[in-house]
Amino acid sequence: QKVLILVVSTCGLGEFPQNCKATWLKLQSQELPMSWLSGVKFGVFGLGDSTYCQFCYAAASYDVRLGELGGQRLLQRGVGDDRDEDRYYTGWENWLPELWTALGAPQVALQREVPPPCYRIDLSPGEVGSPPVTDEDIVPPGATPLTLLTNRLLTPECIGYDRDIRHYEFQIAGTSISYKTGDSLAVWPRNEADRAEEVCAMLGLDAGQQMRVVPLDGARNWCPQDLSIRQLFTHVLDIFGKPNKKFFDTLSLFAKDEGERRSLEGIVASSEEGKALYRDLVHDYANHADVLRRFPSARPPLEHLVNMIPTLKPRSYSIASSPLMHPDRIQLCVVQVDWTVESTKEFRIGEATGYMKQQQPGTLLMCAVRQSAIVLPKDPRDPVIMAGMGTGLAPWRAVTQERASQKRKGMEVGPCMLFYGARYSQSEYLYREEFGQYVEEGVLDIHTAFSRDQARKVYVQHRIEEAGERVAELMLRQQGHFYVCGSARRVPEDIYAAMKQVVIASERCEDAEAEAILTNLKMEGRYTVEAWS
Repeated sequence: QKVLILVVSTCGLGEFPQNCKATWLKLQSQELPMSWLSGVKFGVFGLGDSTYCQFCYAAASYDVRLGELGGQRLLQRGVGDDRDEDRYYTGWENWLPELWTALGAPQVALQREVPPPCYRIDLSPGEVGSPPVTDEDIVPPGATPLTLLTNRLLTPECIGYDRDIRHYEFQIAGTSISYKTGDSLAVWPRNEADRAEEVCAMLGLDAGQQMRVVPLDGARNWCPQDLSIRQLFTHVLDIFGKPNKKFFDTLSLFAKDEGERRSLEGIVASSEEGKALYRDLVHDYANHADVLRRFPSARPPLEHLVNMIPTLKPRSYSIASSPLMHPDRIQLCVVQVDWTVESTKEFRIGEATGYMKQQQPGTLLMCAVRQSAIVLPKDPRDPVIMAGMGTGLAPWRAVTQERASQKRKGMEVGPCMLFYGARYSQSEYLYREEFGQYVEEGVLDIHTAFSRDQARKVYVQHRIEEAGERVAELMLRQQGHFYVCGSARRVPEDIYAAMKQVVIASERCEDAEAEAILTNLKMEGRYTVEAWS
């Protein structure tokens, strides 16, 4: 190839994505001449989270190595930060015009006219209670309807307690779905009918009207051919999701009020007022409905809204069960996401976790099994060390079930260590009795850290350092595998720092050598981070 454009994310603490590790290792070969990429122009864009100490490490590594091998850099490396106001799009939208210029692509003429619609929609009279298709017939591409068997609260239900953690079970017997230990389950949420009908009323739409939808050139969203307007807003469009700047740009074309149009254009152009307004909207977690409410003169017709608002996206949750122990069902352990909007003091609940919480056993939910970063050692005799905080315990419950099932069948299994952290042992020691059983069976060695049970806060990283000699023995001398699962805020960095101290103490080495050892573990797939924002 004469031109190479590489877009690469960084997983966990400087970890390369699974699908590019082999390529990176090949590029590291000392047999490659420094002129290997002579005549090749390249550009690199990295995706990452700046709260991690190894921000966009994979992209930086590729950028440097491609240059070392004789490639000609088209432009400076771009970065998309998940912490920016518009997440990755902030950096991407700044970098993309520079890429087109570097490639000599013709400039696209600025158009401030309403584009032609990407869908043809025919409306006919109807009633909310009698849609043209049932709700169960609306299945997103790639999804499989699964029956919810269990929705059980694991934490106390009392005034003053602020966590809602639930155990869910889904029936997979009789479906095409199967899973492996370490996989995740993607669940498609649906918007609350009452809230969706409020949006319909705000937009002047009759929620009961029936739609026949025909995609045209430029259509980017999936949409059933037949459905009601209410179903469009409950089952298809992510009306309560966060808008990106493209939404504001297109919405400005429909604003009849001059002041509203200027405000929307200011957001896109990043004027000082536009930046301030956008910061306020981001700070308040404004969704598409909030923005439409704020700019009442901007009312795109349905033909445009279907393309302007993204479809509902699934949320992935680590599967908390092993198919060896539960072949006919998938189990999840999920904490409710909630927050209070600072400006209005309105309490809001996350789209997916709020939806799941309301579902009763027997309900069909749209799901898909997806592979995660967690890959278990092929040999069950290899040691595994797991660190999990809160519902980060979920995949390690699955791994422990796997080892317990293997041992019960007479197989030889290696050491299994679990470091689990939460705030209170009384209310947040999830699956306490089950894990106690695995300890009695000799399958599991568990170390707990409950930060608020004593005056001095104790966290998982402290327990790892306390057990450092055993951790080093399993990892460095018995080919163990280390896994971390928890919030991306500080957990991966704190655990990494603890592991570095373990290596330093064990190998009597300096920081740089300890980091090199941990880097090698990551490249070998023996140090894995599964974190969420």
